[in-house]
Amino acid sequence: MSEEFIPNAEIYTAPPSVKPPSTEPAEAREPILITVIGSAAGIDMVVKILHRLGFAEARAWSKPQIDPKTGRPMRVLTKWLRY
Repeated sequence: MSEEFIPNAEIYTAPPSVKPPSTEPAEAREPILITVIGSAAGIDMVVKILHRLGFAEARAWSKPQIDPKTGRPMRVLTKWLRY
């Protein structure tokens, strides 16, 4: 996992071998929300591809939900960007 991103503890419970999120001031981090909307099969494919590329653990994504605007399936990921 890249050192620039910290998993959101509300969505992702890291195994004991992974460092917990930093306690740096809130100004030093920014949450970035990534939303994937489409068919259930398409969303699963995107989540698996991003996992294989090392972008995010598959379990870090939210459970499937329904997008209130379109009524289509969606999943959300929060990545924390440090700057």
